[in-house]
Amino acid sequence: MNIPADKQIFDTLLADGKVLFANDEIEGQLRELIKSKNPSIKIKVDDYPALIMAHLKGMDIMEYGVWAYYPWSRRLIHLLDEDEFIEVRTNRNQYKITRQEQRLLKEKKIGIVGLSVGQSIALTIAMERICGELRLADFDIAELSNLNRLRTGLHHMGINKTIIAAREIAEIDPFIKVRIFNDGLHKQNMDEFFTGNGKLDLFIEVCDGIDIKIESRFKARELKIPVVMDTNDKGMLDVERFDIEPDRPILHGLADGLDPDNIKNLSNEDKIPYILKMVGAETISTRLKASMMEVEQSINTWPQLASSVVLGGALTTDVCRRILLDQYHDSGRYYVDLEDLVKDKDVGAAAGIPAAYIGPPELTADNMLELIKAVNRPNESVELEKNAITEIVKAGIAAPSGGNAQPWKFVYTNKQLFVFHDVHFSYSLLDFNNLGSYVAIGAAIENITIKAAALRFTATVNYFPLGNDKRLAAQISFKANEDTSVNNKLETAIGMRLTNRNLGIKQQLSNDIFNYLKGSISLYKGAKLHIIDDEQTMADVGKLLAKAEMLRILHPRGHYDTFTNELRWTPHEINEKKDGLDVNTLGATKPEVAALKIAEDSKAIDFLRSLNGGNAFTKMVNRAVSVSSALGIITMPAYSEINFLLGGRAVERVWLEANILDVAFQPISQLVFLMARLKHGHAGEIETYFAKEVEQLAHEFYNLLPQLKDEQLIFIFRLSKADRPAITSLRRPIDSSFIYAE
Repeated sequence: MNIPADKQIFDTLLADGKVLFANDEIEGQLRELIKSKNPSIKIKVDDYPALIMAHLKGMDIMEYGVWAYYPWSRRLIHLLDEDEFIEVRTNRNQYKITRQEQRLLKEKKIGIVGLSVGQSIALTIAMERICGELRLADFDIAELSNLNRLRTGLHHMGINKTIIAAREIAEIDPFIKVRIFNDGLHKQNMDEFFTGNGKLDLFIEVCDGIDIKIESRFKARELKIPVVMDTNDKGMLDVERFDIEPDRPILHGLADGLDPDNIKNLSNEDKIPYILKMVGAETISTRLKASMMEVEQSINTWPQLASSVVLGGALTTDVCRRILLDQYHDSGRYYVDLEDLVKDKDVGAAAGIPAAYIGPPELTADNMLELIKAVNRPNESVELEKNAITEIVKAGIAAPSGGNAQPWKFVYTNKQLFVFHDVHFSYSLLDFNNLGSYVAIGAAIENITIKAAALRFTATVNYFPLGNDKRLAAQISFKANEDTSVNNKLETAIGMRLTNRNLGIKQQLSNDIFNYLKGSISLYKGAKLHIIDDEQTMADVGKLLAKAEMLRILHPRGHYDTFTNELRWTPHEINEKKDGLDVNTLGATKPEVAALKIAEDSKAIDFLRSLNGGNAFTKMVNRAVSVSSALGIITMPAYSEINFLLGGRAVERVWLEANILDVAFQPISQLVFLMARLKHGHAGEIETYFAKEVEQLAHEFYNLLPQLKDEQLIFIFRLSKADRPAITSLRRPIDSSFIYAE
């Protein structure tokens, strides 16, 4: 106030009515100042006036210190000048932060990008006063939905988040220098943000833009500036000490190969695979996993809670202070998971896998040879050389099976080939009454008869020769056949047949193709192929098929089957087990693969199920149907195990013929087996919620296709024109499935 120019501004503000509220608590601040300078003296209330007068040294108290004017609220506040203000305001930091450390921190510059999470960090940094300058970057404005974790009032909606934070900081401490970048952080202003008016001492990255996450780290590493990131989930804090390790890979190597230019304009859904890679899909909380599966389904984006954001402000400030004071030197990833640290002590034993999910032991050679003893054997079968029967069995093993479970075993003895169903490999929610396995075994038998014919043998099949013991699915005998009219194309197609989930471009197929495929199964009594190529009907049926796939994943048993027994994630797992489905063959987008990976957490699925969520799991099927040429449905006249075996032969024949015609084939049959379980299973086998859902799907399905009401559904698939996939499913070694017993 003793500066004439400032005095004039002060008087003008008052005269022009620009001051709505004036706060003059300078006397109280002086009392605190005097007390802080004399901590060992018990000062009486009556002593303060004289002590204050002595401190003022004759200066008018109205002219002592400074007046801070806040134009956005039209407030005028009388304050101590900078050094005395800082001394009083940080007095209660002593000795967690010493005065010497406080003076050192005053010279530090910290940059923060992202002012949703970053606002809590910025305000905590300002309150603790661990720097003298803050640079804040964010292009976004405050909206009502931000106020679940942004500490500000409703009157700030529509105002840039950087301005809101800068105002809050100025109202806490007007002597902290705040520079704001209202258009966010980008290539054009990155140099100014990091080095303008002096290089940053520390950079805090808490933004949503993956491109900026990557690009800003490259800049920080170039300038040898440490980086701290808070994820506000499970208290995860990331530290990268580029000041100490200038060659350190960014994000601990988890961002290798990411190109900022290619990921800049991704949707929230498309960002998920990259975010999961950077933060670690295995380590995020159950509810965040569930939320990520619902992004752009039932929620707009991933959630953030005020409690997590405020915790992040505290954790980040503490770590940043210790970095700036040279008290902490490591890089790393750290967790302060309150749900793990503060929880019920008696949580009980962890639930194991329910016994009902575990199938019977694998069939042994002794088991199978013992069963064979009870079979009546025809005398007219010819002896096949080992090489010939081995080639025939290899053809059988090349057949498709649900989830590539390969539920078969083969024994050749006494001139006959015995085909067994090994429930150990196929036991699952979808394989109700072994129906899916019978389709697979029927397909294997079809391949066996085709390969035998190519070798000039006629195969005669006796189905379920032991009657009620259906572990032995078929007994096959062989006769010499010199017929030269063998369809060699079918035999060649066995090795070429595959599931093709590639999407391709929607193309119409001719009626000649459909009629040819229908005619190809005329030999199988009662088998029919129904073709649906009307676009609207396909879309409507596709929605039902997609919903069935979603229900399979949401069902506890179906989830276990899918993620424990079926999906294969790594090359090591794929090559070691040689069964199941390589996730790279699913035709899924990167976000969908990411959703599947986080869906591996059964607790996340339990929570998702409680929300009636999961629509993300319908997208792959709906998209696949939308580019298909047609849907195919194979039926038999009635429900029986033998009809599913025969139906499996029909499925394989259509599949081979379609592939010969260069038509792609993909099964989508979950609905068939869920409906069979609902109709023919025991009451209570499917939980009430799922039973009602499947019942509704069945009702809608037959409303769309009433002509199928009196038929038994065997298999549903889509036909399309698409490039051949680069990756195909593997098979277990033949010696694990075939016994040649002379």
